[in-house]
Amino acid sequence: SGMHISKYEFLLIIQDAEVQSIMDDLELPPERADLFDILDADGSGYLEVHELIHGMLRVRGEARKSDAVATLLGVKAAMDLLREQARVLGEIQLSLSQSATDKQPWPEVGSECS
Repeated sequence: SGMHISKYEFLLIIQDAEVQSIMDDLELPPERADLFDILDADGSGYLEVHELIHGMLRVRGEARKSDAVATLLGVKAAMDLLREQARVLGEIQLSLSQSATDKQPWPEVGSECS
């Protein structure tokens, strides 16, 4: 079904200055904290990309081709932010798991005990 965004991720993303600027350019209403619930057409608790695009265009009124392009660019910026967050979280998880492995209280297999 493609990428989707949770409400938590959406609320983080819309705080980004670049995303705010795009939303301003699209003349989206300033009360954006409730925007997720408005855009979540199927009530799934997640926004599919098509819900995000169509919902933003619907919220701001009549769509023009330039609006659709701007919205797609906004979605791309949001997805790039999500991918970067996922990459950073992956690095943190790897670092934590390596740190936990390095601190095992027992000797490694094959090492001599005195």
